[in-house]
Amino acid sequence: MSVLHLFLAGDGVCDWDLQAGRRGGTAPPAGPSRGENTPHAALPRADRSMLVVPAARMRTLLVAVPPTPAAKLPAVVRFALEEQLAGAVEAQHVVIAAQKERAAVVHVLDRRWLQDALASLARHGVRPATAVAESDLAPRAPDALGTWIWRDDGGFLLEAGGRVTVLDQSPDALPSGLLLALRRAVPPAARGETAPPDVRVVVRGPAALAGRCAAWSRATGVSFAIEPEWTWRDAAPVALASAANLLTPELDSGAAPVIAGKGPRVLRQALWWLLAALLLHAGASAAEWATLTWRKAAIERDIRAAIASAAPGLTGDLDAAWRKHYAAARHRLGKTAPDDALPLLAEAAAALPDLPPGALRVISFDAGSLTLDFDRSAAGAIAAARPVWQDRGLAVLQADAPGGLRVRFARQ
Repeated sequence: MSVLHLFLAGDGVCDWDLQAGRRGGTAPPAGPSRGENTPHAALPRADRSMLVVPAARMRTLLVAVPPTPAAKLPAVVRFALEEQLAGAVEAQHVVIAAQKERAAVVHVLDRRWLQDALASLARHGVRPATAVAESDLAPRAPDALGTWIWRDDGGFLLEAGGRVTVLDQSPDALPSGLLLALRRAVPPAARGETAPPDVRVVVRGPAALAGRCAAWSRATGVSFAIEPEWTWRDAAPVALASAANLLTPELDSGAAPVIAGKGPRVLRQALWWLLAALLLHAGASAAEWATLTWRKAAIERDIRAAIASAAPGLTGDLDAAWRKHYAAARHRLGKTAPDDALPLLAEAAAALPDLPPGALRVISFDAGSLTLDFDRSAAGAIAAARPVWQDRGLAVLQADAPGGLRVRFARQ
């Protein structure tokens, strides 16, 4: 059986690798066995196809969850993700890749983007049986803080706990996402030149990086070890077989159009869903509400600890109730409050006169903090704006986001 492995290299194009079948099936066509940036219409035919989703097109997170029955785990995971995602979780396709005792490794990717890619392939006769994450295929180095799959544009980092961080690239410095991952993983006593020798990061990249790895080791106190390059074509058969399938039934939920003449059936389905929701609400136990309350408190503690560790300037008065009461009093007088979204947005935007058109992707505001998501074309404008933001009394936290940069503002 011939098998076609497809890598979603871009919109409407795939890298591909065609493997000849050993027994039965259709003989693969004569010609090349692999290709790069091939349009969907020109892909070869095979008995079976498998899709590989690039790490840069998704987020892989480690989500802390309380002890939860398997049937309710997806709902609990989505609730937890609302605190970690800037956009609406309803627009994301969520797949639980692995479950640990009190945590779950979760893949999150844009549902519409994946549906459009599958529809484009289907129009040209290619219907993948499975879809897997590139990060699930990459080998993880044992006893290491992480494995860096190096690319010219940064690549991605496989952290020991299961989280995957998409990295930017800088010619003269380590990616900021990698530095944040090291800060999370290395205890304060282990940072610097006194780090124990077993604290290391494996870099899967070209041999020419050996000199830079030595410099990174001296600068951080963490050992950077170079190993041979890896691409999705190097995936081991056991990794392909054991990777989580992203083509779950939930992918098409809510996406099917309403068909004319099906009104009564759709109405009956809606009534059944409404009845199920009412029964679920009525049957919610005190233990379940306590679990959600516990999770919310844990998330708040984690957020405060992360902010205090990464940017002490963002800490201070975090009493949300008092801030809300004060803001309401100001609003009754027709005045703005310090934590209002528009004043923060105005001050942030004033420092970005050279922002490329279309570089700002998402704006979100919560509890006095403004979060802006940019694509990578905004990196220069953001770097130039940071001193201006600081002069205006804004505390700024910058981090990597899938395919771009995320900047969070709050008043000092």
